[in-house]
Amino acid sequence: RGRLYLQQEKWDLAKADFDKAIELDYKSDEAYAYRGLVYLRQQKWDLAKADINKAIELNPQSIEAYFVRGVYYTAQQKMDLALADYNKAIELHPKSDDVYQFRGRLYVQLEKWDLAKADFDKAIELNHKSDEAYAYRGMVYIRQQKWDLAKADFNKAIEVNTKSEEA
Repeated sequence: RGRLYLQQEKWDLAKADFDKAIELDYKSDEAYAYRGLVYLRQQKWDLAKADINKAIELNPQSIEAYFVRGVYYTAQQKMDLALADYNKAIELHPKSDDVYQFRGRLYVQLEKWDLAKADFDKAIELNHKSDEAYAYRGMVYIRQQKWDLAKADFNKAIEVNTKSEEA
């Protein structure tokens, strides 16, 4: 339920659910990782980092924790650390389209267009219904002045999800 509250951006309700999960199982790496994400969204940086690191301490194989820490480091403009965590998350779970998308977004920030495109290609391969991956790849095509490909991706993003904010 906490994850649903995260998607709805109901931070206090999400945090309450993750607090309860930790109370019931203090070794729940997922609960720490997701509560860390709540703190991240609330810009409570120290609390976010502490929970995310606790999740990794509890489970060094936690894709969620490395993914969330990658988001944390991106928000902190620590791009090398973010990239390392996204790479670790992909190593642990190479079929996660979300991680490829976020790493692709990081590459966009770093203006590494070919690497960004490769990650968005992979995200689309893993989840062909990802409007965000099409939209972000469209943005990469714009930077590469590949207008027809950009237009095709934006159209596909709209087709996949007519409510796509990115398109």
